[in-house]
Amino acid sequence: MGRMEILTGVERRRDWSDDEKLSILQEASDPDARIADVARRHDIKPQQIYTWRRKFAAEQAEPVVSFLPVALIATGTSDEAEQPAPTDKPAAKRAARPMRIEIGCKGGRVLKVGANIAPDVLKALIRSGEEA
Repeated sequence: MGRMEILTGVERRRDWSDDEKLSILQEASDPDARIADVARRHDIKPQQIYTWRRKFAAEQAEPVVSFLPVALIATGTSDEAEQPAPTDKPAAKRAARPMRIEIGCKGGRVLKVGANIAPDVLKALIRSGEEA
């Protein structure tokens, strides 16, 4: 017969300190360890170990910020821009979604604009977003 435990009183949540969690995670990270066995030894569910792993991994990971070069290219007259390019393919059943770009400004603000925005308007928007 296996272990039997009788609980009486009010059910409560256990509060594990970060040191205890890290100790259990260290034990679970051993190449020969099985998560289910480690969880059983500490009277927790295996999913709790996976949840703690994700939590500590997210806290240690630094956000990655990357920048792409951007060049504003002036197009010809507005009449040329409005005419569709000739194609041999049949027309699509539904129009493609308009292209949009996102620009991260100072202070965490994000500027979302259509890809066909005029360069001078874009410049003014970026400046106003960074000043605010």
